[in-house]
Order: sequence, then structure tokens, then C-alpha cells
Amino acid sequence: MKLPFTAFYDAFPQHQVTVQPRPDGSLLLTLQGRDGKPVCKAIDSEAFYSDERVRQVIHELQRDLKLEAGEVHWHDKGVDWVSRELPTYQGGPVHLTAAKTLVARRKQALEQQSRRTQAG
Repeated sequence: MKLPFTAFYDAFPQHQVTVQPRPDGSLLLTLQGRDGKPVCKAIDSEAFYSDERVRQVIHELQRDLKLEAGEVHWHDKGVDWVSRELPTYQGGPVHLTAAKTLVARRKQALEQQSRRTQAG
């Protein structure tokens, strides 16, 4: 197994990668690009002990960067950026941040659908 930090440096060579501990025991991974705009993601500290979970986090960050840059869209044909199951279905309550993300995604989908209906 590669060191997880090395995997993040290798996956995002154009970004400055930092990892900081959070009070809840998780880690805050921050990618800072040349434009100075940071992308942050909270990661369960246990994820760093699994190659598969490290790959998932890298995939999620790549997806987030592409979405923000407008390179992909949530509902395009052939897009597999959102193929992973939702992390909130683990028997516990839905985390507030996850709930906000789900609501934001649903609003975006409804707005896009409304625009298509008006244009068509």
C-alpha cells in the first residue's frame, strides 16, 4: 500500500495538498490550485488505511474539481462521476453537510429540468 498522502500528491500535482486534523477525529484535506482557490474535503481518518477508500476520495475530488470547472455535468450521458453509493446510508443519521449537498444537487437538477422544459 502506498502512503495515502503520496497518492494525493501524485493525483493532484498541480495543487498544493495539505491535511489537517479536525476536532471530531476526521481529517481535512485541502487542495489549493494556482488560482489560490482552495477545495476542502473532510475525510474519515480510517479511510487512509484503505487503498480503495483513498482511490474513492481521489475520484470524488477529481469529480468536484471538474464540476466546478464546468467540464462535466451531473446528468450527462456516459458520465460515471456519480456512480458511487451515497455515504449517508450507513445506519446512522444523515450528516448536516451531506443533507445540504443532497438538497443543492436536487435544486440544481430541478433548475436544469425547468430550463430544458422552457427551451423545448
